[in-house]
Amino acid sequence: MSRTPPGELSPDLRERTLARFAAHRRAWDTNPALRTCYAHWYHHLRQALPARDLGEWIELGSGPGFAAEFIPNLVLTDIVQAPWHARQVAAEALPFADGEVGSLVLFDVLHHVATPAAFFTEATRVLRPGGRILLLEPYISPLSHLIYHFFHPELVDMKVDPLANTGVTTASAGQPAKDPFLSNQAVPTLIFCRGGGRRFANMFPDLAVTRTEWLAGLAYPATGGLSREPLLPLPMWKALFAVEKHLPGFVFRVFGFRLFVIIERRR
Repeated sequence: MSRTPPGELSPDLRERTLARFAAHRRAWDTNPALRTCYAHWYHHLRQALPARDLGEWIELGSGPGFAAEFIPNLVLTDIVQAPWHARQVAAEALPFADGEVGSLVLFDVLHHVATPAAFFTEATRVLRPGGRILLLEPYISPLSHLIYHFFHPELVDMKVDPLANTGVTTASAGQPAKDPFLSNQAVPTLIFCRGGGRRFANMFPDLAVTRTEWLAGLAYPATGGLSREPLLPLPMWKALFAVEKHLPGFVFRVFGFRLFVIIERRR
């Protein structure tokens, strides 16, 4: 059975969230380096999706809707529904029947979820055996920690317990929901790296982490992201990006900015 969604955002918070979606779409349109970076990552996601006949591919937290350009048949959703989203969905209260979904795609979303344990419990319920959770998230390496901490607006708190189930989801019953853009970029690293994977396996025995990959060097912050101008002229940026594509994966465990995780619902 599907779950009742958590409390609604206030009208003001909804409007501010939609305004940020629009601002991100404008930044996307004017930043070819950022689009190239994202296209590379969406290719990773597309290649990892299970067969379409297993069930629908659902993206949670689609935000500006970039994925639609790269992954046909992906169902876009968000806790704040914009015109390009198919429906309004909260990660901690998925409105899908048991075993109905083939894949859940989260691109820069897990670190915004207030209680990740609640999401993984819901994901276990709605995924069909063999279905997958695909995560592409910030990774806190020795290098990226400095950049994220000093130059990125989102929090990096390595001292939290990301899988503590406090009972507080995106919104408690009858209470206004939190700002969807509040986050802790350290959450994916704490769950899947630095020894956290063993705890995840114990808490969610029906979910198997089948792949963990570290991605993205300095070419990513050099794009300027969605809130700054590119830091390099485009030809220089393309050269840097091309070099990074040929570096061995272990380099990004020290210098990387992104984490790609595939989790499969056990059969």
